[in-house]
Amino acid sequence: MFNYTVVERKVGIGANPGQKHLAVISRNGIMSQEQLIERIAGASALAENDVLSALRALQMVITDATMNGITVQLDQLGNFTPYLSAKAMETAQEVDSSTIRKVAIRFNPNVRFKNKLKSTNFVYRNPAPKGLVGVEQPIENPMEP
Repeated sequence: MFNYTVVERKVGIGANPGQKHLAVISRNGIMSQEQLIERIAGASALAENDVLSALRALQMVITDATMNGITVQLDQLGNFTPYLSAKAMETAQEVDSSTIRKVAIRFNPNVRFKNKLKSTNFVYRNPAPKGLVGVEQPIENPMEP
């Protein structure tokens, strides 16, 4: 289930630019690695030390593989794929490492994960969490009749 709130943003593109209202996800905090370890240990037969060891190994292997241009596929989640963006040059001879602008890892959820995202529920959360510019007056849940 995702919580969302309504914020006001200036939109500069499209047929009707100006101040607009839109739904944004209302994040519920950050799960620390320690909390993740506790939850995995509670949901499995593994001790917390075993979960910590496995998570450290997983992080090291994913980092090493992606740094070597290998896509890592996790069956229940999706793929971690390395990619880069580069400046286009007129000839192949002009292309070298200086034309690379950014290197990053993209996470692509698999079909199963995407279907879970598509079927999730949305719940209006008022007030907006700190850091978001909320609307001046409370708005009733637009999803409710």
